[in-house]
Amino acid sequence: MRTKLHHGKGLKLALIVLLGAMVLEACSSSGSITRSGNDRVDRVLTTAEDLQGTPYCSAGATPDCFDCSGFVVHCYAAIGIDLPRTSAEQYRTGTRVQDGLELGDLVFFNTNGRSVSHVGIYIGDGRFIHSATSSGVMISALSDRYWQPRYLGARRIVK
Repeated sequence: MRTKLHHGKGLKLALIVLLGAMVLEACSSSGSITRSGNDRVDRVLTTAEDLQGTPYCSAGATPDCFDCSGFVVHCYAAIGIDLPRTSAEQYRTGTRVQDGLELGDLVFFNTNGRSVSHVGIYIGDGRFIHSATSSGVMISALSDRYWQPRYLGARRIVK
């Protein structure tokens, strides 16, 4: 009886460890950024991904802290592209995306009720990376109930 009880505890522990490993893998893969195969776009995405968790600050444009447009400027500077400093100016840059977002496209939002006021970088699977006032550099879903109604459109910077 004692052997069965001990064996049962070992089995339970093994199942808990296995389940934990599966959860960790699911969490890490859902947070990872898809790669495009375009070296320049992939460098932008890698730069963005490496900055996850960087705090938000107004007018921030360095790895110490970013606002949304400063984050985008920094990521694209990694491939030698100088973007305008504000999200409104960035919205007039590149090519308007009409059909199908591609990795690295800039996605724009109206968060102030008046005009373009937020920007992020599309990372695939309906997600974008951006510097949010609430959490700093993070990944969000375009379908999120906050972001979806505020979505304005996208611009392609790298072809």
